[in-house]
Amino acid sequence: MKKWKLLIGIHFYSFCGAIMAQEYDIPFKSLKIFNGNTHAHSIFTYSHGNHLQRHQNFVKGDKVLFIDSLYISRPKNSQLKKEWNSFQGLPKKHYEEAVKAGFDFYCVTDHSQEEAFFPNSNNNTAWAIATKNAEDATNTNFSAFMGVEHSENDSDNGRGHFNVIGSSTYINAIKPGVDIPYFYNWLKENPKNLITGNPVAVSFNHPNIDQFNNWDYRDEEITEIITLLEIINNQKLKYEGFLAALDKGWRVSPVAGIDNHNYTEIHKAQSRTFVLAKKNTPKSILTAMRARRTYASFDKNLECRYSVNDSLMGSIIPQKKLYHLKVYVNDPTTDDESDKISKIDIVTRKGKVIKSFELKRPQHKYFWNITIKDKDVDQFLFIRVWDNTKSINTQKPVAFLAPIWVSKQNN
Repeated sequence: MKKWKLLIGIHFYSFCGAIMAQEYDIPFKSLKIFNGNTHAHSIFTYSHGNHLQRHQNFVKGDKVLFIDSLYISRPKNSQLKKEWNSFQGLPKKHYEEAVKAGFDFYCVTDHSQEEAFFPNSNNNTAWAIATKNAEDATNTNFSAFMGVEHSENDSDNGRGHFNVIGSSTYINAIKPGVDIPYFYNWLKENPKNLITGNPVAVSFNHPNIDQFNNWDYRDEEITEIITLLEIINNQKLKYEGFLAALDKGWRVSPVAGIDNHNYTEIHKAQSRTFVLAKKNTPKSILTAMRARRTYASFDKNLECRYSVNDSLMGSIIPQKKLYHLKVYVNDPTTDDESDKISKIDIVTRKGKVIKSFELKRPQHKYFWNITIKDKDVDQFLFIRVWDNTKSINTQKPVAFLAPIWVSKQNN
């Protein structure tokens, strides 16, 4: 009898030890998780938005230069609404509202082709104001970024929008001769901010499955600069575009943008871009973005991270026979049943699900250690997380984590 008790005790201790080892094994826990928005428009995006009142014969995109205290322009047959400043304003107003709403960082990305930014120059009044607003709003608890949305709408060499975050300069997206290859060459010449020395982060915005000339013009140099993709845009999921970019060889990490043309949506927004960074500074956040240490979530406080063979998500790892994954997910909103984690997927090329684990009892915090074989991984893998939401309209993953890529050249 004593022998059986001893054996039971040993097995129970081993079982508990395994649970405890898994429970506290958070991958790269020295890195902190910061939440933010990577896509927003201030009053300097003046060609369209709710701040304009349209008149008869309005023609979208047909502009005249309208000089006022903000040095901005407006389309013909339109004017500012009387109450425009109750919901739209300068970048500094966006940053103020983002701080109130609990964002750790916030990016203002007005269109590069707006007449407010004519002529293209670091001394351009609108650009100087926006840059100064970001500098003034940044402190030890909040990082503010000025950038542009480079909107390629009229090229025969592909169309699509990009966010350029943290750059010291910009180019007009609709200027003759500025097509996607031209823009990629410009990025290669301007991979960092010439004033601060910080890296520039670039994302594909709200992508359709075949945009950007079906994801053409990729080479290794530009692949190391465009490292992000907006998989969530204004609560809309762009999952097929994400898969298409990955399958074409782009190494992009998911981000989420509100894409708001006002500051009133900021406190309502639930989606977030999350980055794993050492600290909340512009340099650290941008470095994390360039290193693809990001994930996108429809939940504003969901904590996620994972590693493969002790390499953090976003990494390129050598090919091995086996891949050991450590996945950590936590939603601190423990009083909401819908925020419990219900399922975790491991996905590879063409959206194929390698492994899927559905929790019989959904939990707010979950650790999943699993080993998968190389034959099941096609070039890369990434993690999808599902919560306990039962609504038919929300039967989609709540979060998408950065891929890890497998390189046969490094084994």
